[in-house]
Amino acid sequence: MQIAHQTITNDRDEPIHVSIEPDPERSALERGEKTDARRRIDPRGTGRGKWLARVKLATLVFFVWTAVGLFQAVPEGLNDFSWFGLISKVLDAWAWVLLTPALLLIDRKLARDENIARLVLMLLLFSIPFSLVHILLAGLLSYPFPEIWWNPLRNRHYADYYFLGGWATYCAVVAILQAFRFYNRFLTGQLQLERAAKSLLGARLNALRLHLEPHFLFNALNAISSEVANNPERARNMIGNLGALLRRSLDSKGSTEITLAQELALLEYYVSIQRVRFGERMEIRTEVDPDTLSFMVPSMLLQPLVENAIRHGIERRMSGGKIVVSASRAGDQLQLHVVDNGVGIARHWRMETSAGHGLRVTLERLRGLYPGSGEECLTIRRREEGGTEVAIRIPLQGAGAERHEAIA
Repeated sequence: MQIAHQTITNDRDEPIHVSIEPDPERSALERGEKTDARRRIDPRGTGRGKWLARVKLATLVFFVWTAVGLFQAVPEGLNDFSWFGLISKVLDAWAWVLLTPALLLIDRKLARDENIARLVLMLLLFSIPFSLVHILLAGLLSYPFPEIWWNPLRNRHYADYYFLGGWATYCAVVAILQAFRFYNRFLTGQLQLERAAKSLLGARLNALRLHLEPHFLFNALNAISSEVANNPERARNMIGNLGALLRRSLDSKGSTEITLAQELALLEYYVSIQRVRFGERMEIRTEVDPDTLSFMVPSMLLQPLVENAIRHGIERRMSGGKIVVSASRAGDQLQLHVVDNGVGIARHWRMETSAGHGLRVTLERLRGLYPGSGEECLTIRRREEGGTEVAIRIPLQGAGAERHEAIA
């Protein structure tokens, strides 16, 4: 332990020598921090991990080749079992244990070659030296056992047998390695293709939303402009609600889906604009199952539907009307309904020929997000008692869906 010496002066400028002994706990803590820092920058931890990985791989290779040797000894053992025949097969397999690192190294070096013909030719050329080295290794491993009289180093007549067997084994191993490599490339290609498809789908959905938002903004500004001259106070309130709606919409612009609770909050700002405009002539009510608030829905989904109900249903009636937005769960689907008691659609109305901009964009977004939902993801029908009903069915997604699956 080192003691620090410091010189200070008193009131009369006389020097005073003071010895300061460091706190042992603090010194130990500092030493510990320095040790931890050295451990963090010491690369030996990473090297130890690589070494353990290599030991595990070597152990796996050893056991796999031992199993191959035992499997090859089964046919001969069923006819005339011999311990030395079994040992010969196992030793022959262990020769391939020694050759496996070279096989893996060559496979790694040749993996960059995209030319199939050149790759096959190079692998075939390497088969000859590998087969010759296999004869030498197998002979050396079995040489301590004189009972293995078919050892190629003892009996040259069996060298051809070992060469052909080694060549066939080499071809089988190389074929398996290449099959795994090409399968890996196939999976990687499929993953990249799926990512590209999702990216393209996301870009398309964002483009659809960009088509939808200017259409909504134009209609909202047109409604506000009609109130500027007649009722400036009402117009200011509508502008405030529009600004809040646009702010919330920008907050969720990076997400193609938001929770139903967030979607209803967005809808409330739009409804506030229309309440200021229509006053008591229009009633908008929501009937939402609380369990569905955490389910995911496309952002800006309900607004164009409510806007259509107002423009084509309620606005055309002198007495106004009522709109009900409801949400409930039916099995593995979330059902959304926008119902109004307005003038209703024509009896021969068809979505393919008569749907407006908002409905077409909404239908395309639903089909893009939920490709397996079919044609019933968005349906529109004329109500017998008057008005129109729009129904949307989408798969359950989100935290609520996970809770529902856990309960089920």
